[in-house]
Amino acid sequence: MIFLRLSAVELSTRLRAYHASLMTFRANLQRQSNGNKLSKNLKLSKKSIALISTVGLFLLVGFIGIPELTRNLLFYPDAPTANFPIPNNETEARLQDLEYFENYVRGYDRSFHFRARGNALSQINELRKDVDKLSQAGFELAISEVVALGENGHSNVWNHSRAKRYPAMPYQGYWFDDGYHIVATTSEYVSLLGARVTHIGDTDIEVIKDAFRRYYGGEDSGFIAYAFPFLIQNTAFLFELGFINNKLNLDVTIINNEGSVEKSHIKAIPPQKDRHIQSPWRWLVPEWDHDHNKQFIGFSNDRNYDPLYLKTNDEFQLSRLSDLKILYIQYRQNNDGHQMSISEFNKKIRQEISSFKPEVLIFDQRFNGGGDYTKTADLMFEIPELMPEGSRGYAIAGHETFSAGISSLGFLKDALHNELIIVGRRIGDSPLSWGETNDFILPNSGIEMTAARGLHDQLYGCEDWIQCYWTDFKYPAAVGSLEPDIPVPFTFADYKAGVDASLSSIISIESSN
Repeated sequence: MIFLRLSAVELSTRLRAYHASLMTFRANLQRQSNGNKLSKNLKLSKKSIALISTVGLFLLVGFIGIPELTRNLLFYPDAPTANFPIPNNETEARLQDLEYFENYVRGYDRSFHFRARGNALSQINELRKDVDKLSQAGFELAISEVVALGENGHSNVWNHSRAKRYPAMPYQGYWFDDGYHIVATTSEYVSLLGARVTHIGDTDIEVIKDAFRRYYGGEDSGFIAYAFPFLIQNTAFLFELGFINNKLNLDVTIINNEGSVEKSHIKAIPPQKDRHIQSPWRWLVPEWDHDHNKQFIGFSNDRNYDPLYLKTNDEFQLSRLSDLKILYIQYRQNNDGHQMSISEFNKKIRQEISSFKPEVLIFDQRFNGGGDYTKTADLMFEIPELMPEGSRGYAIAGHETFSAGISSLGFLKDALHNELIIVGRRIGDSPLSWGETNDFILPNSGIEMTAARGLHDQLYGCEDWIQCYWTDFKYPAAVGSLEPDIPVPFTFADYKAGVDASLSSIISIESSN
C-alpha cells in the first residue's frame, strides 16, 4: 500500500495544477458549446462548474490528506488529557499519576506485547497498595521499572528530566570495556579525572550496574551507554537501593592514574532545576559543546588527540587517508550540525568520492545517536553507484549507535548487499525495535517519559502497515544482523593513549591486501 506524504508546498502546487486543468476543461467545453450550438440541457452553467470544482477539490484534498491524517493519528497522537481534580495530598497525587500512567501501558506506547502489558498493569496495581510508603526517588524508580517492561530502547523515563530533581555525583563516568572511568568532574575533584571507579560505598560497581538494569528496557549495550551513567550518578537512587547511607556525602573507591587504589570522600551536587546534562561520550571529544556544563571539566579538555574520530568537535568529518586511498566519513548525528547542514555534508561526500575515487570507504557511526534517518537514507542507498568498481566498504559502530544511526547503518549494509564489514562494538539497540517517540508526562509528579509508536524492522523488513512506520516502506532494508563482523573493544587505555583500535583494524586489513 502506498501512502502520499506531501509538504505544504507540494500540496499547493498540486492544487494549482488541478485548478488550471479544470479551467482549461471549462474553456474547451465553452468553445464546444458555442461552436456547435448544443442544446441548453448540455450547457454547463457557471454554478455547475463551480460545484464540480468544489467537489473535485474536496476529493483531491481528501485523497492527499486522509493518509497523512491517519499517519499522524497512528504514530504521533496527542497524549491523553489528564482530567483530575486537584489532589488533597501526596498519596492522592500519586494515585492519579498511576491512573494516568495506565494509558501509557494500555496502548499509548505501542512497544508492550500482550504479556508485558499484563505484567505492567499488575505491577501498577501493586504500586497502588504501597504508594504512600515510597519516597520520591522510590516512586520514580518504580515507574521506570514498569516502563522498562516494554523492553524497548526508545521507551524510557527521561534521564535529562530526572537528573534535575535529585542530587548528583560531582563527576560523569563512561563505561569502557576495561571499566567505568571518570571523564568529567568539577574543579574540586579534578584529581579524579581518568580514574576507574571500582566501588560506591562498599558495593562493587558491577553489582550496582546489575541492580540498575531492570530500570531500562533496551539492549544491554544501550543500557551501558544511555541509562547506567545517569542512574549511577543519581545519589538519591543509590540511597534508595541501599548502596549508600547518605545522599549528599559518600565514599567511592577508585584506581587512580598511577594504578593505586584509594578511597575518596565526595560531596554530591545539590538538585538544580536548570541543570543541563549531556551524554557521557561527548566528554570524550575535546571541547565538544561544553558551554552548558561549565561547572564540569572534561578529561579531554587540554589534550590533543591524534585519532580521526576525536580530531574535530564538529558533528561531521570527511578525511582522506591517501596512502591507502581511504575516505573516512564520520557522522555523530543524523541532524543538521552547528557548522554545516547534513545535506551539505552529504553533497561533500558525493563530490569527494567522485574526485578522490577511493578504494575504501569507512563510515564512522560509533557516536551517531540518531535524528532523522531520511536525511541520510538516499545517500546510503546511492553508495554502490558512487563507489569505484572494486572498492570496499566498512562501518565503525558502537554502543552509542542508536535510533536513526542504526537505520543509516542498516540502509548502507542493505545497499551493499551485506558486503559491508562492520567493525567495533555492538550497537545501542536492536535493528528490530519501536521508535517514533512522543512525550508522556505524569500530571502531578512531572515524571517525563517517551512513548514509542512506530516499528522499525531492519532484520527482516517491515510489512505490517499498522505497526511499521510508513516511511520504512520507502526505504526498505532487511539485513539479518548488524552485529560487528570484527569485534573491537573500546578501552580507556586506548582512549588515553590516542589509539583508535577500530580504525587500526581496518587499516591493518587493507595494508595486508
